[in-house]
Amino acid sequence: MAEEKRLADLTALLTGSNQIGQVRAALDLVHLNTPAAHQVLVSALSNASEHSRACAAMALGRLQWVGAAPSLGRVLKGNTLGLFKDVSPEVRQTAAFALGRIGGDAAIKSLQKAYQRDEAETVRHEAAQALGKLGMPC
Repeated sequence: MAEEKRLADLTALLTGSNQIGQVRAALDLVHLNTPAAHQVLVSALSNASEHSRACAAMALGRLQWVGAAPSLGRVLKGNTLGLFKDVSPEVRQTAAFALGRIGGDAAIKSLQKAYQRDEAETVRHEAAQALGKLGMPC
């Protein structure tokens, strides 16, 4: 019961409008490192707040949770047609960073597509750096 209340409080902070609260909530969810905390972070990737989405992506990267790679990949590159990726270059850049920490085939494929196709130089640069950290050529 106490964990459910804590998760509800952290979810409210992460999805709220206070940016400092969003950062604190994301870091606390990393420290919890439970399946429920993971789901809160994945859900926050579709929050209306750009800062909240970026905090969630950063937290998922810190967790290095492989299960987050598909969701972060959608944030970064959208669906198979390239539609529905995150509108914010900053959030996509953070997703690229997170995927570079997570690694794995799904992360590498998303990073390669972002490196080849993203319109934002900052995103392409982050994707290239992440691929390099994973030992993959661009």
